[in-house]
Amino acid sequence: MPLITVTAGTPVLPAATYPATLIGIRPKRMATKFSKPGTEDDFLEWTWLVEGKDKDVEITSLTSVATGPKSRIFEVLTALMGAGNVNINDGFEESDLVGKKAQLSIVVTEDGFSKVDQIVAPMVTRSQPAAAPAKPRETAPAPSTDGLDDDLPF
Repeated sequence: MPLITVTAGTPVLPAATYPATLIGIRPKRMATKFSKPGTEDDFLEWTWLVEGKDKDVEITSLTSVATGPKSRIFEVLTALMGAGNVNINDGFEESDLVGKKAQLSIVVTEDGFSKVDQIVAPMVTRSQPAAAPAKPRETAPAPSTDGLDDDLPF
């Protein structure tokens, strides 16, 4: 048997939306096809623990360090912290974010790898069961037959 066997590549996760927990963030410098020749750009690498059907799986996603309202980081922050809790000039430490939950939309790329496509707030689950259904309305009392209201015009 050979030491190395090249395979077609298996996605870590099938395309779907999964609940996940952020377990780490680290700075990363790398050259991309958009980098100026000979330079590297700054990114953040987000590590997620995805709750899979059969087992939990770690997956990473990258964002640039841009933080404007249309940036990918802003999308991640609002998913983790809630839209009302992310405002211009707010600052967040790693400890503010690690351990928070989100929903990750995973796609499978053309070359067969799983990729985080979208990050949204986690689904809200009820802490208490739904309220009991309302009691049926009581019906109006039947007309009196004791003859006391006989002079009414209706």
